[in-house]
Amino acid sequence: MKPIWKQGLKDAFHAPPAQRKREFIQTLDQGQISVRAFAVQQAAYIRKWNWGVSAAVFILSLAAAEWVSMDMLWGISALAPLLALTVVSECGRSEFYQMAELEMATQFSLRSVLLVRLVVLGVENLVILGLLAPVVLWKSCLHPLQAGVYILTPFLLTAGIGLYLMRRFRQQEAIYVCAGAAVLVSFSVFFFQSVYPQIYREGYLAWWLAVMLLSAGAVVRQYQKIVYGMEEFV
Repeated sequence: MKPIWKQGLKDAFHAPPAQRKREFIQTLDQGQISVRAFAVQQAAYIRKWNWGVSAAVFILSLAAAEWVSMDMLWGISALAPLLALTVVSECGRSEFYQMAELEMATQFSLRSVLLVRLVVLGVENLVILGLLAPVVLWKSCLHPLQAGVYILTPFLLTAGIGLYLMRRFRQQEAIYVCAGAAVLVSFSVFFFQSVYPQIYREGYLAWWLAVMLLSAGAVVRQYQKIVYGMEEFV
């Protein structure tokens, strides 16, 4: 029934076609800003605790590698979902503060704002994981590509699940559910490492790669649904 309701609302509140819309927009004074300046501006609006979580994951991983004698692959892989949680929480920030409708009416669309913030956080998280990669290779005998797959898979899986849950739940409830999903993925990494360590053998690499690619596709798909779902209210 949902598509029928949407079409019924569009028919009931059908707006007449705009007249001289282009001429009117050209009369407005729109300030020019470069993509780089826009990205820096949006990075300043990202909440401080997001940066704090990333720094904490990096410091804890280095500390564990220095003082704990163990294979650090599973440790960093288990902490990666916490990095993904920072990206997911930023997607639902507008809904959490009930500012989505207002932000959709600004000069830069909500789609652009979300995209830039996710790119900034995504690049920052990938840099952290890239800096931690030598720690993994130092503590294990894995191929760099294999180690990267083991680390990125929990990260992308958490991001995909979190974005899906962000669409299903609203406001503060969504943050709690997404945090629970991140903890569940982290716990699963510890569990399989302890109970079924064979999963990290080279024979299972194809399955890990498949899950990683599917999770990456799910992240893109869920992001599109979040943005287009919000724009339906315009």
